[in-house]
Amino acid sequence: MRLLVAGLMDLVLPATCAGCDGPSARALCQRCSVALAGVVPRRTSPDPAPAGLPATFALAAYAGSVRRAIVQYKEKNRHEVTGVLGSLLGRVLERAVPPAVPVVLVPVPSTAAAVRRRHGDHMLRLARTVARGRPGTEVALPLRALPRPDDSAELTAAQRAAAARRAFALRPRAAAAMRTRVACSGAAVVLVDDIVTTGVTLAAATYRLGEAGITVDRAVAIAATQRRR
Repeated sequence: MRLLVAGLMDLVLPATCAGCDGPSARALCQRCSVALAGVVPRRTSPDPAPAGLPATFALAAYAGSVRRAIVQYKEKNRHEVTGVLGSLLGRVLERAVPPAVPVVLVPVPSTAAAVRRRHGDHMLRLARTVARGRPGTEVALPLRALPRPDDSAELTAAQRAAAARRAFALRPRAAAAMRTRVACSGAAVVLVDDIVTTGVTLAAATYRLGEAGITVDRAVAIAATQRRR
C-alpha cells in the first residue's frame, strides 16, 4: 500500500523544479520562487515594433528559469505549473492595468493541432487562472486560430504581418457579445500571451479584434525576448 501511495504521489506531485530541474516537491523550488518574486514587470517592445502593437508588458526576459518553466508547461505538459505562471502573469496585469479597472482578457488562441498536442489550450488555462485571482476580470474568446504555414523565415516583415493576420479569424457571436460587454462596463481589453518575440502575433490579433470594433488597450505576457524601457 505504501508503495502504491508513493507511486500515485509521483504522478501528482512534481519531482523536479520546472525552473531549474533541481529536486523539488513544488512546481518551482524555493530558490527560483524567491528570484522571480523580486522581478518587477515592465513595459516591453520589440525592435522594430510592428504596426498596431498595443502597449505591451512582460515580467522578464525569455531566459533562465522563466524560459524553462514556460517550456515545461507549454511543451512538456507540466500542468502543475499553471498556478505559478498564472500568478506571474497576474503581476504583469496589475502593472499594465490598475486593479480598480475591470478587465476582459483575450488569450491568444492556439490552433486545434496545438491544443491536441498540449492536452488543452495553454493560454486559455492561464487566462482563467489570472481572472480567478483578480476581481472584475473575465475571459472572452472572440478569436480562433487557423492552421499556420510551417515556415515563415523567408518572408519579409510585411509578409509575416499579413500571414499572422490570416492566422486568426473572428468568432462573430463571441466578438459581438464582448463588444457590448466592454461598452457597458468600460473594461480594459487585454491580450494575453506567454512570450513576446517580434510582436507580430499580438499586432495581428489586435488587428482582427479591431475589425469587430474592439479596441485592445494592453497586452501582457510572462516573458519577452527583448526588454525595453
